[in-house]
Amino acid sequence: MAKKEGLARMPTSKPSLRKASQQNLQKHNDFTLVELLVVLAIMSLGAVLFIGASGNGSGIDKKSEIAKLEQEIADARRLALQSAATQVVDFDKSALVLKPTLGTARNLIFYSDGSTNGGSVISANREVFKVRWIDGVIIK
Repeated sequence: MAKKEGLARMPTSKPSLRKASQQNLQKHNDFTLVELLVVLAIMSLGAVLFIGASGNGSGIDKKSEIAKLEQEIADARRLALQSAATQVVDFDKSALVLKPTLGTARNLIFYSDGSTNGGSVISANREVFKVRWIDGVIIK
């Protein structure tokens, strides 16, 4: 029986091994600073890409509004030449802004000879295109 008692006493060192292995497991369950920074960087990049891609569809809306305005300007010029009467392109309802070349009018004015007050069409503080004052031609 002495041998059995000796064997029974040997396992007393196992609980300390178990505690040590549990402590090691707990250490491995924690995230390191590097792992947290990597996840934060990936999430930030994803947010930037999502915000840039979604943008409320404003990129498509702006392009269609610009195309519509270009067509309206061309039609106003053509009508001014045909009718020999002044035509006005109204910018009040548009998100685009006219910075006139001549005068201070907020709208684009076409005269009977095809000339205009001209100016730069601006969207979000960036010039989209210009309208030459001498002949009303759009310059991109």
